[in-house]
Amino acid sequence: MLRTFQRCPKASLRFTVSGHSVQARSYLVRRIHRSILSTNNGRNRGRDIMGETTLSVRSFSSSGGGVVGGLQDFNLADIGEGISECEVLQWFVKPGDKVEEFDKVCEVQSDKATTDITSRYEGVVHEIKYAVGEMAIVGTPLLTLVTDSASAPPPPSPSAHAESSETAAVAAAAGAPPAAAPSTSRAKCSPAVRRMAKEHKIELADVPTTGRDGRVLKGDVLAYLKGTATPATPATSTTPPPSATTPSPAQPSPSPSPSHQPSEALTDQVLPITGLARIMVKTMEESNKVPTLLYGDEIIMDNLLEYRMRIKAHAEKLGVRVSPLAFIIKATSMALSEYPSLNSHVNKDCTEITHKGSHNIGIAMDTPRGLLVPNIKNVQNCSVLDIAREIDRLRDLGLAGKLGAPDLQGGTFTLSNIGAIGGTYCAPLLVVPEVCIVALGKTQVLPRYDANMEVKPTSIMALSLSADHRVLDGATVARFANHLKELIEDPLAAFLLHSR
Repeated sequence: MLRTFQRCPKASLRFTVSGHSVQARSYLVRRIHRSILSTNNGRNRGRDIMGETTLSVRSFSSSGGGVVGGLQDFNLADIGEGISECEVLQWFVKPGDKVEEFDKVCEVQSDKATTDITSRYEGVVHEIKYAVGEMAIVGTPLLTLVTDSASAPPPPSPSAHAESSETAAVAAAAGAPPAAAPSTSRAKCSPAVRRMAKEHKIELADVPTTGRDGRVLKGDVLAYLKGTATPATPATSTTPPPSATTPSPAQPSPSPSPSHQPSEALTDQVLPITGLARIMVKTMEESNKVPTLLYGDEIIMDNLLEYRMRIKAHAEKLGVRVSPLAFIIKATSMALSEYPSLNSHVNKDCTEITHKGSHNIGIAMDTPRGLLVPNIKNVQNCSVLDIAREIDRLRDLGLAGKLGAPDLQGGTFTLSNIGAIGGTYCAPLLVVPEVCIVALGKTQVLPRYDANMEVKPTSIMALSLSADHRVLDGATVARFANHLKELIEDPLAAFLLHSR
């Protein structure tokens, strides 16, 4: 029972816990510790005057965690943008490792970016709270550090996640053998690549890597599969050769085996939806709630493709690869200058719409991590060469899995170049809270009538546009699309009228 609990000088507390089991005393100590933390932000110390139980309490930080008995909780801090959880991709430390301030402890992935988490403390890793692949909740401890090595308790066994700390202590006191610590070494790769390796039963450590910093890419796994797939060697028959003796006519001949043997049924695989795919579920559900206006048109690409070929050699001398997408992004920004309502954000309950001053145009990218939409900032101030450089930079970061939050946040309008993979028309979903998205189909040569009513081969690109019909009417969307079509079809006139 609790014998003593009185306030003492110098903002400290004295209490005594006796007459109970280890589990009961620990429970009471935790209750007292929570009371201390809720009432005092300073440096407190509870001391058992009977010499049975001691609780040291240091300053508490909501972002860093509290110190209990020399153990420092290291919490996952709020990383903004409404993110409440992150997937743990890999650990750089394990229980017993010495950690210095600013050392990397783990890598986490949210819907915005992949981030390395660095330590804010010095100490020895006591316990890791989340396994690789689990979703870490913002504000909860990622791991526990021993800040005073002299009083470092032994690292907990892997079963400590399912048992209380008191039970683990009693088991250790009873002489139970410690369980082997799980391996925290893990190949650097995206969840999609890990899933592919798991499906094909491949050890990622055996796969030669081509990604930056040893990251395993999807192409590495595919190349490994092709390189290791060998034709099955037919088993050598151990049946003795048939006897030369002719069987007796009275002996029945063996019945022929059926030509088709029933194959063994394949088992189903149930895979968890985690990481970026899990966030995408939520994002697409929000997008699907918006009443959407769909609009489609054809754009003649002959003049733009010719104009691109004329400046291609000059751009390559400057080390820039200019694609048709760079021109289309610039033309989109010009059209948004005439129709600013399409470069907007709408609030959650659709009571306010904000016309964005900057044209931060996002480009949907198929990366090893999945679909990401980085954006090019301030396109209204960029030249076509500037845009082409940004496209290359963002593409390289996306393939390496290094797109950061600054590149993924703040978009105001989105282009999806789905035609680079295939397809013509589609119905793209909005990137909420944006109010418009344009999908570019593949460019194909089709027969079309010219001004003299003669059929000629023409390069045609399909354009699909989705708009938030709560705030944008069909007439405004159609006028914007017509203006964008004019700019793309006559790029020389468009860019002569716009110096940047």
